[in-house]
Amino acid sequence: MITNFCAENYRSISERVELSFAASMGIKDTEDEGYTVINGQNILNAMAIFGANSSGKSNVFKAIGRMRSLIVQSVRLNDNESLNYDPFLLSNSPLRPTRFELSFVDGTDRFTYGFSYTAKQIEEEWLMAKYPRRSQKTLLRRTAEGIEIDEQRFSEGLNIKNGSVPLNSNRLFISLAAQLGGEVSKRVIEWFRTQLNVISGLRDNDFSRVTKEMLHAHVDYREDVLGFIGGLDLGFDEVTTEQENIDDLSLPKGFPAGLISSLKEHPPITAYARHTKYNDEGDEVGLVDFDIDEKESDGTRKLFNLAGPIVDTLREGKVLFIDELDAELHPLLSRQIVKRFNCPKTNPKGAQLVFTTHDTNMLSRKLLRRDQVVFVEKDKKAMTHLTPMMSIKMENGAKPRTDSNYEKNYLEGKYNAIPYFDDEFGC
Repeated sequence: MITNFCAENYRSISERVELSFAASMGIKDTEDEGYTVINGQNILNAMAIFGANSSGKSNVFKAIGRMRSLIVQSVRLNDNESLNYDPFLLSNSPLRPTRFELSFVDGTDRFTYGFSYTAKQIEEEWLMAKYPRRSQKTLLRRTAEGIEIDEQRFSEGLNIKNGSVPLNSNRLFISLAAQLGGEVSKRVIEWFRTQLNVISGLRDNDFSRVTKEMLHAHVDYREDVLGFIGGLDLGFDEVTTEQENIDDLSLPKGFPAGLISSLKEHPPITAYARHTKYNDEGDEVGLVDFDIDEKESDGTRKLFNLAGPIVDTLREGKVLFIDELDAELHPLLSRQIVKRFNCPKTNPKGAQLVFTTHDTNMLSRKLLRRDQVVFVEKDKKAMTHLTPMMSIKMENGAKPRTDSNYEKNYLEGKYNAIPYFDDEFGC
């Protein structure tokens, strides 16, 4: 589970922004729902991010996605290859490093890992760990002055620190340490690679393959995926799949060999939604299969495509960021997805869902705790800022109350983070 994420100097994010997943024990919005207890700490299972268009909501998600990709792909970098650097540009100040930091729980152990970088090099890097019944220790600290490591708890970094194994300036220390067999480094990288996913609700087609493979080749996942789909009243409960034989496909002459190899490794799968046919009297008379990619609505296709990642996240206790969760979905369907993460019965492993949305129906104390809501807006210098609902003060100086009408207050501008415009039409 993620406990904290910070980003600085990335796209519209100039100054440091922070997402904290620590549940506030000073509120009683729900009864033992919405958070998971790990080692005595209450960590939120869902977080909703609201804000006007162009406020920077998506950039927060892109920031964590960029951090993940830099970590996972660092092993592939050649010496002197540029890093993917995308700083805040709407300022006269000199360009400075982008900075990411994320804290997470893996089992019963806690790790905090971060780094700062420019297009040319890693400027700083740090790794801290806290194991049960022990205080937090800094395992790695990399700066322009040199590298410091905890030789007892992070001995895997010794050969890199003393120069026996050269570390390129554009490469992450833990990436090289993991390649050399370092257990802690591999553990951190594997967490980012396998436990954290960032997807766009506007480009969900990229994940249809995940759902199709679960239905076609993973019997243990199939029942859960069908249960998820069936519980959303999409008009069908059964899905059949058919995998094509690449040798039977009519590929054009000169089709790239690399793509042919990829198709052979992952042959195309077609998924069919099984619908009931009726006669004029309304009696069931048979079944018909619809190709989901061709005949189902945009909203149904989106739910189908997201079903695999959502089920996998809930089953394995992973973390899933979905930008624009509510796009093309009925508000009640979006609410059902959030409820599955907030409910201990459907989320026994402490999975987390973080999403952006414009759906103000989500702003309900029956769905989200006050500490699960964050507002995003830009200031007059076009910098993105995050404001948790728990930090907001109303005009009378009070914080939003449990019995407040969150949606009404938000639309009236009491929480800010909404579009402002002149009523130029005079209506």
